[in-house]
Amino acid sequence: MNKETTRRSLHVSEKSNKWQTCNDNVNTKFNVDKMKNFSGYVADMLNGGIPALIYAGDVDFICNYLGNKAWTLDLDWDHKNEFNLAEDHAWGGNKGLARSANGFTFLQVYDAGHMVPTDQPEVALDMIKNFLSEGTF
Repeated sequence: MNKETTRRSLHVSEKSNKWQTCNDNVNTKFNVDKMKNFSGYVADMLNGGIPALIYAGDVDFICNYLGNKAWTLDLDWDHKNEFNLAEDHAWGGNKGLARSANGFTFLQVYDAGHMVPTDQPEVALDMIKNFLSEGTF
């Protein structure tokens, strides 16, 4: 990410800091929000028509896919029933397992840990491109 050609292609300003996988300054500022339930905000966004993608690597032991999938299934929003009735299906060939309905997607990414973009960079890029182009999962 810090290669000059990469920074240029992403239109990163020369004044911008170098990219790093984890930024302790940002992490520290989020410490006041730890262990708070923000699912209501996700429900409000979804109910307002704003799509959301929740993803987790299948070998992430920090924020594991089972827990993430459980809260997405439990989320109280207008289309909860449709989301819960949707079936898990293969995504991107053999890149992961997805469940999606009414703009809400949960994606279990295969062979990835806590840092999906580090473990599966091509898959992560496909996932983000697909989400931003309003693609289907």
